[in-house]
Amino acid sequence: MIKNILIIDQSNKTIELLDLIVSMYTNYKPINEVNKDNVLKLLSEKEFEYIIIDHVIDYSDEIIMFILDKTPKQKVILLSDHIKCPLPCEDCSYLFNFVRLIKPVEPVSLLSYLNNSTDFLCPNKDRFCSIDTLDKLYEFINLEDNLFYKTKEFVDNKLIIKSSIGNININELSRIENLINDSYFKIEINENNDLEIFVK
Repeated sequence: MIKNILIIDQSNKTIELLDLIVSMYTNYKPINEVNKDNVLKLLSEKEFEYIIIDHVIDYSDEIIMFILDKTPKQKVILLSDHIKCPLPCEDCSYLFNFVRLIKPVEPVSLLSYLNNSTDFLCPNKDRFCSIDTLDKLYEFINLEDNLFYKTKEFVDNKLIIKSSIGNININELSRIENLINDSYFKIEINENNDLEIFVK
């Protein structure tokens, strides 16, 4: 009997990629859905070996809670733009089979979970609290896919992320903000629309 993987994502490009990975490199059948009501119906009626969900979807946290209330040991892979997780690490690691992969996610990393070549343990456990210095933050923030905020440097004990054309891009700004633990850092926008990050 073929087992199913539910893919919940609103990006056609990501769905195509995940569909290809699952179809070609696993023994599972991918089922794609993004409509909230349809997702809830599928989760109520079917069993899934894995559920892959993108955190950018508005209702993702609600769906995650629904899944874990219904089937706490359901294997869930959250694809996330930011380091903050909807579940506290101290509870998650022993209550659930839940991993959070930070984008951009390498296909080989995803496959290691789908093909059981690695333990189903979250690689980002406690990571949000561990990024506590500017040096660590510099290494962690990935600007590769950005169009506006493309370069970073240290200036006067600050991490500066420069806007390439002097404009603010709300989506990129939001992604960067979500990588920054405000317990340790403060972020400001200067007159050139560059981001200035410094230790509190």
